[in-house]
Amino acid sequence: MRMAQQICCATAALCYALVVGWMGGVSMNCYDRDQESDRLWRYFENGKNVLMLAPRRIGKTILLNRLKEESESKGFHAVLLDVQGYREEKAFFSQLCASIQEEVGIGQAVISALTDRLRRLFHGAESQRDWRTILLATDWTEFADHLLSQLEETQEGEANHRWLVLVDEIAVFTKALLDAEGKQKAHDFLYKLRNLRQKHRNVLWLYTGSIGLDAIARRNDIEGALVDMEIVPLEPFARETAIGFLNNIAQRRGCSFTAEALDIVLSRLGWFSPYYLEKIAEVACDKTNEGREIGPPVADHAANSLLDLTYRTYWATWREHLDKNFTEPDRTHLFALLAAIAQSPDGASVGTLLQILNTGDNPRTSATLNGFLDTLECDGYLSADPARTRFRFRMNLLREWWLRYVAV
Repeated sequence: MRMAQQICCATAALCYALVVGWMGGVSMNCYDRDQESDRLWRYFENGKNVLMLAPRRIGKTILLNRLKEESESKGFHAVLLDVQGYREEKAFFSQLCASIQEEVGIGQAVISALTDRLRRLFHGAESQRDWRTILLATDWTEFADHLLSQLEETQEGEANHRWLVLVDEIAVFTKALLDAEGKQKAHDFLYKLRNLRQKHRNVLWLYTGSIGLDAIARRNDIEGALVDMEIVPLEPFARETAIGFLNNIAQRRGCSFTAEALDIVLSRLGWFSPYYLEKIAEVACDKTNEGREIGPPVADHAANSLLDLTYRTYWATWREHLDKNFTEPDRTHLFALLAAIAQSPDGASVGTLLQILNTGDNPRTSATLNGFLDTLECDGYLSADPARTRFRFRMNLLREWWLRYVAV
């Protein structure tokens, strides 16, 4: 068992590892995701593939790394690939092969065997070609089929080890296919992956990303490509977990939060994203002396500080997501809806939002509005009341940032 895995397993009850950087900062790896990890392993051990729905800044990539570290003890070989930035299927499978090849010991053997297999099948005497060259000259669907066949045939000692492919940002990749090649291209890719999952049962998959793949599939009538996958939402921390998380950070920085300060932090956020909890706690610790309590004024100041231009990169991905992943006129409509919803902490009613959509020359229907609201909810911007008649920003600080820098 690798050393990193031993460390993580030894602290499984509260596995938040802290790495102190050269500037004295604190970087967080995992905290109290034991239930989520256990649930996912139950699915994998029962041969289930998973679609993990996770808004941005919720800790999905951290959880993926945890799964990778735990995989050896669970009888799996796991590979992790982030496919954001890729725009064609061959690049997807090239990244998968590269990730497999990086696995110490077993990875090199798998890719070497795959290369020999492909040479025999497709290129005969051209034995000098490596797998990358063969992929470029081969239909990607055939290449993928042989790759997964090779993974299934891989053995370590006398025990078969199943493979687990953890794919981050697959929705971004699918959206890139849609934009570049159209609906048929994305349809063919997702359905081919489904066929591969059904054919190669010892290679399991987890899809996740900061855009909802389910929402993209629904908008483009390709949901059938995901019906064999178990849906697992990754939620923000519960209140008590968030309090323990903040206290853990403060303790390691040599200070502590008062109960009133904790209430302020949680109230200012309103949605307990591990990422933003960590950022506020770090700023609060920076603003108080070691050994001192963090009181309400410092906590409030720390929350306000996150809205300064100094920390704009903490929030920039929210605007960038809309700019990069939506085309006109949808992009303009999404920004208009968010601007209206940001005006009040209580948000805006569906009736008001429909009027905003209908101010131009091209009136929009309730169905169109519902599609936009579903998208913004799936992507982490909004939450709805139980009757779904009113929508508000899911995170209070994001609403404040949006009002200050975007809805102007």
